[in-house]
Amino acid sequence: MLNRYFAIMWRQYKTVGKEKKLTKEKLKQLIDLRKEIKEIEQKIKHEDTEIPSGNTALLEKRKHMAAELEKEISGYINSVDDSRVRRIMQYKYIDGYTWKRIAKIMHYDRSYPEKVVTKYLNKHS
Repeated sequence: MLNRYFAIMWRQYKTVGKEKKLTKEKLKQLIDLRKEIKEIEQKIKHEDTEIPSGNTALLEKRKHMAAELEKEISGYINSVDDSRVRRIMQYKYIDGYTWKRIAKIMHYDRSYPEKVVTKYLNKHS
């Protein structure tokens, strides 16, 4: 099971660095990647009870790949030149806010923040 997951993560890791843009689907992974890194760290810490012998190396690889993907996505968001778009992405993909909450914070119509991000991603593809 770990090997299958490792293969999926590796495919995602290889494609992110080569893309000029990220999709909403990849951006949405950021919060889960951070949670996954913490979970892997906990599993490694408690290896004797939760992980079959020999799987520590696979978990370390998963952790490294998740960290690299997290770094790539965070870097993409932080490299956005438009402050408004960057703030919306920060709220949505880093802080995990809903579109409705972002709209309220920024004093926009409820659907406007998502439209801004969609337009930006489409334009920069």
